[in-house]
Amino acid sequence: MSRDTVKSSNGLVIGAPPKANLLPPEVGAMAKGKVARRNAIAIVMLVVVAVVAAYIGATWLAGQAQTQLQAANSETTRLLAEQQKYSGVVVIKNLLSTSEAARQVGMYTEIDWKDYLDDIQKSLPAGTLVTNVVAEVGTPLTDFAQPTVPLQGNRIGELTFTANSPGLPDVEAWLNSLSNLDGYVDASPGSITLDAETGLYQVSIKMHVDIGALWLRFDEKAKAEKDKLLKDRQDQKAKIEAAKPTPTPTPTPTPSPSENESDGGQ
Repeated sequence: MSRDTVKSSNGLVIGAPPKANLLPPEVGAMAKGKVARRNAIAIVMLVVVAVVAAYIGATWLAGQAQTQLQAANSETTRLLAEQQKYSGVVVIKNLLSTSEAARQVGMYTEIDWKDYLDDIQKSLPAGTLVTNVVAEVGTPLTDFAQPTVPLQGNRIGELTFTANSPGLPDVEAWLNSLSNLDGYVDASPGSITLDAETGLYQVSIKMHVDIGALWLRFDEKAKAEKDKLLKDRQDQKAKIEAAKPTPTPTPTPTPSPSENESDGGQ
């Protein structure tokens, strides 16, 4: 802008070289339309390029996935063929599992009667001999008959035996000793007879047992539950014994002075 030109406040330049646009407005609109068309074509080309790139990428990923699937199928086929070589081992393994389960169920009601009878023999007084033992327990298919009388505990078996004693037996003390055995439910005495030939007293006793008497040598879970049950019973007995009052001894009466003097006079 020269020194003589002045720019007014409304934007009009005074003293500038004259300019005039003699072209019709359609020419300017056409030029702007060309620019808009070029921009639109560029955008469309960019979109086409992005779509083609996305298609190529998706196709490549699909090819990779298909390749991996074929490799996995081939590996599965190979493993199945390899497994067929050991089909006999699988059958034997299944048979072993089935036999172990059958043994566990079939032996669930097993009781080690030898050890249990030894414990009964040890609980009785010295010189007492256990004979004529008859044991009856439930089976995995048939439960042992439960009592119909109230306040009687559940049982899984019954043991009837005869105890020979050289002297008149204290049956109540015997029953108290039997109550300390594992699995003891209850016991009741039968007849007491004296054998004239041997001179021994014969006492028949019927005793019921519960799961505490089971052996459970093939069922670790049930054996752990049985051990917990027996421990709880022992703890309960210990609490009952601890709660019993201590018996106070009866003092021995001392003779009065008058009695001593009378004795001396006599």
